[in-house]
Amino acid sequence: MKRGWRILVLCLVLSGCAPSARVVKEVDDQGRISGTFTGTGQGKQGEIQVDVMIDRNQIQHIEILSHNEIPGFDTAMVQMSDEILSKNSLQVEPVSGATYTSQGFLQAVHNALDQAGLSERQLGWSDEEKNEQATECDVLIVGGGGAGFAAAIEALSQSEDEVLIVEKMSFGGGNTRMSGGEFAAPLNWVQRQEGIDKDSPDLFYDDLMKGGKQLGNPELVRILAQNALPNAQWLRDFVGVQYRDYQSWYGGHTVARTLWPIGDGPQYVDTLIKKAESLGVQVEYNTRAERFLQDESGRVIGIEATRGGRPLRFYARKGVILTTGGFGANVEMRMQYDTHWNKLDEKIPTTNSPAITGDGLRMAQAIGAQLIGMEYIQLYPVNNPATGNYYFLDYARLTANALLVNKEGRRFVDEKETRDNLSEAALNQTGAMIYELIEQSVVDEMQLDETIEAEVQRCYDQGVLAMGTLQECAAFFDIPPAGLEAAVNRYNQYAAKGSDPDFGRKDQLQPLGEGPYMMFSAVVSVHHTMGGVQIDTNARVLDGQGEPIPGLYAAGEVTGGIHGANRLGSCSIPDTVTFGRIAACSALAMK
Repeated sequence: MKRGWRILVLCLVLSGCAPSARVVKEVDDQGRISGTFTGTGQGKQGEIQVDVMIDRNQIQHIEILSHNEIPGFDTAMVQMSDEILSKNSLQVEPVSGATYTSQGFLQAVHNALDQAGLSERQLGWSDEEKNEQATECDVLIVGGGGAGFAAAIEALSQSEDEVLIVEKMSFGGGNTRMSGGEFAAPLNWVQRQEGIDKDSPDLFYDDLMKGGKQLGNPELVRILAQNALPNAQWLRDFVGVQYRDYQSWYGGHTVARTLWPIGDGPQYVDTLIKKAESLGVQVEYNTRAERFLQDESGRVIGIEATRGGRPLRFYARKGVILTTGGFGANVEMRMQYDTHWNKLDEKIPTTNSPAITGDGLRMAQAIGAQLIGMEYIQLYPVNNPATGNYYFLDYARLTANALLVNKEGRRFVDEKETRDNLSEAALNQTGAMIYELIEQSVVDEMQLDETIEAEVQRCYDQGVLAMGTLQECAAFFDIPPAGLEAAVNRYNQYAAKGSDPDFGRKDQLQPLGEGPYMMFSAVVSVHHTMGGVQIDTNARVLDGQGEPIPGLYAAGEVTGGIHGANRLGSCSIPDTVTFGRIAACSALAMK
């Protein structure tokens, strides 16, 4: 029991009409309350239940226990939880487009405070605790995603310095956790097993430049291409990432060169976190960076941040590495910078974590960092309409044989095209809704029913997936059966001849069998923002005159200039690791 505590109350917390588990409510000699309390609220689709962990009148954590909200809308609750924890206040705005879910979530948190016997005005720090707290380290990393943890592992493996990560969410991983964790690497060990010998860093470089419409920085792209394989081996041999014994091909790559980690993005990033923790990293979660601190010479020496409404300062003796990601979940910034799509409002969902809101970009810009390529915003073409997130089912199109059709049942694009071209084509279809058709032999070959059984079941429950004959699939999605049959027959005739005069498809141009078929609906989502802070080959952040801002480094999606106008699939993770490690070395050396 903590010193100074004088009241210990066992209380039965009510959740609706049913009592939850008994919890311990502690009250100290200043009347401050601690404990975990359950609350309920009414969302759009039913009851939302949360646990709110309180420590001396400070909200430390909010766990969403159960809800029936439409998948995708539940990210609003994560975003609001982040805001509440940062401010230690329930005075937060509802998330645009998810008003009822937001209101229900807030109601549940209010209800938990009621169970604790704590009013909203009582939330806050004592006068003594309101004093700004300062923490020092050698290398400070702002953002706990894939790039941040890669940088931390490199720094800790090269020195005995103190390394600290500040992360605004209550868990690590960022967008990397939501990805497949795919890693493009020329000359990798799976290529050798499969007899693919016509690959090289030079060919990878050419693909990256071409995919980015020749707008990537050649020096940075060259570094990425040359370091992809060594970094994949580093992840495997030093970090402990486990890879499958097969690989994938993505649009824009000349050959199949993409490694797949076992467990996809979640297991990949958890492996990074576990390694970093074993090396001694310190992570401050629920901590929102607000602005950079500079000394009289202009060198970046730390950040100001908040946690639970309390001001904090973190100082770095050697360097600060910015790894906060892009701005795909920030609708206002998307609309501000977009000059191509002209329709990236709240109606277009995102595959991103709700934390990816451009915080670090604004911080860097405020101290003179040059932002480049901000107008280049990548859309992903095949996503679940119920959530906005991409399908793992779509790997059938990427690695095997599948067709994309529109509401009329007609093909409208080469299914193997790059993401930007596929997205543009999809947005021009009726209702911007498209459908992917997979034949049973591909389902069996890829073992989709077993490997992603949970997703298949979830899609059934969401009403976005059907299986059966062509006629049954067409009827489920209200597509003209004759149109779908004609599209399949036309494609099969082309495949038999080895030529697709309609769309020029060449890759895996194979006939579809007689079924049964799997078919799912899809929409376009914002996926990646290619723009960000300009860096040099040492991952130093540059100002408007092209000069390094002393003490500040960056890696990952927060940077611009690497992928040009379009990022090829499976090239984000190589980017985060390559420049995360470079940034760590530069910070240690104080370049």
